[in-house]
Amino acid sequence: MRYVPSDKIKAEDTAYDKLASKSWAVKTGRLEGIIKKYGMPKLGRALDIGCGSGSTGLFLKQFFSEIYGTDISPYLVGGAKELIKFSKVDLNFERLPYPDGNFDVVTAFQVVEHLENPFFIMREAHRVLRPGGFFMLSIPNPFQITYRLKFLLWGNMPPYAKHNNHLLFMTRDVFAKTYLDNFDLVETIYQKGDIPLWGRLRIIFGKKLIGKHKKILPPSEMLGRCICYILKKK
Repeated sequence: MRYVPSDKIKAEDTAYDKLASKSWAVKTGRLEGIIKKYGMPKLGRALDIGCGSGSTGLFLKQFFSEIYGTDISPYLVGGAKELIKFSKVDLNFERLPYPDGNFDVVTAFQVVEHLENPFFIMREAHRVLRPGGFFMLSIPNPFQITYRLKFLLWGNMPPYAKHNNHLLFMTRDVFAKTYLDNFDLVETIYQKGDIPLWGRLRIIFGKKLIGKHKKILPPSEMLGRCICYILKKK
């Protein structure tokens, strides 16, 4: 998926990604436990930033009475159109159209790495959350072992290749002095990992002989393809 600036997306009003699939962070099943563990209010409000087709909003409706969503274009499908209170927002530059302290939870799954200004949306999430509210976001895991090795050898890594639309590469210290200046990190979730070099095996032996890889390695910082942070507003 190539990188397309937000002004071009708005001008063409075209979907540039496969937006219907449910986030891996939701599929793990751990988010439900976290919502219950930290007592996030049943009758509260939740906002999904970069809501896409609305799959995360449908998940959140089990736990919150009001669901809001923002994206650069109205990609909502099916029942999500009725369920989610949608606002069209360019997350790179436009403030969220909500008052301070309006939400109990804000989510942004596989969103901020696409943004030209990923620290602006972090500040906006902090602003619209109530004191002690939660910001849950996921991004590609820069600490995965094969990504580290490829960066060491070639100065690049797959999640930030020329052919995709990812921009944000966040080291531990950048994360600490930006996101963790406004939030406390309460939990971290990892996606399962891919088998290393599986793609090269398909090139050598052919796609018919070597099927598509599956994420079967244990979820961990060393192996996980993506990482999800559960943050609490200071």
